[in-house]
Amino acid sequence: MAPKPKATSRPIDIVPARRRPMLSVAIAVAEQGASQYRYSARGGEQRWTGMLEAENRDSALLDVISRIRETCDVERIRFVVQLSPRSMLWAMRDEIALLMPGVWIERPRLSDETLIRQACMGLREAAPVPTGPVWVATDGSVRGRFTGYGWLASSGEYGLQGFRHSVKLIGPKVVLVAELRAIGSAVQKLRGRDITVLSDSKHAIAMVHRWMAGHDVLPEGYATYRESGRTPGLVRAREIIHQERDRLTLVWVKGHRGEPLNEGADALARLASRYALGGSGLDSAEYRRRADDLAATFSREFNRQRTA
Repeated sequence: MAPKPKATSRPIDIVPARRRPMLSVAIAVAEQGASQYRYSARGGEQRWTGMLEAENRDSALLDVISRIRETCDVERIRFVVQLSPRSMLWAMRDEIALLMPGVWIERPRLSDETLIRQACMGLREAAPVPTGPVWVATDGSVRGRFTGYGWLASSGEYGLQGFRHSVKLIGPKVVLVAELRAIGSAVQKLRGRDITVLSDSKHAIAMVHRWMAGHDVLPEGYATYRESGRTPGLVRAREIIHQERDRLTLVWVKGHRGEPLNEGADALARLASRYALGGSGLDSAEYRRRADDLAATFSREFNRQRTA
């Protein structure tokens, strides 16, 4: 009877796991205008800068991460970002890791201080140099519980925002608050330039003059505390306006009398409140397209009349 076959062991080559190289990249992002963001990123000897269009800061950061991932040869990238604890990116970290293997997002550590500083420095270096004086009109729009504000500059730059307001937080002077938010937003975006503000609200102009003089006044009933911990919009506006006071000139204009910038700001504010209210049938792309068209049309007419 033949002997039973015996199993022979096969040699197994065990190779120690090699640690894949990892690159830490710090990202800094700044809003340049409506839906426009500048970014600067630093990782080792590598640098990335540029402009992109996004709906908000979180979306802009995601786009930057995707761009860097596509152009970087390193398999593992740790992105260092400075974000609010409420940012949607913290909730999306697992999804980002699945969509972009080898990528993860973290808050800065003490060891990342130099990298963060380099990214912020690159953002400042890439900032466009402010040029020349600018005229800007501002306006607000209120539809029930929804507020919108808009501003339009002679340069074609513009801003608008719509949101649901709470009288408990902003007080009963809703229209005044909207106008002041518009002025604050315009000054923030155009800071560093000589700005002539055109407003059809005498009350808003009077309060801005008081802010320029250093008074800590706010509209009646406006609360300075927010549960989120964020600085209220008018508190930020007051600080920025006081900082830029030597560059500001305020002019009252009569509303709805055909002044192009004023009409443009009014149209942007109404578009923002309508979009915030809902039921407008506009998606985000169409909303931005209409805002772009309004800004281009009214600013062009303003400049045509000035040079006529």
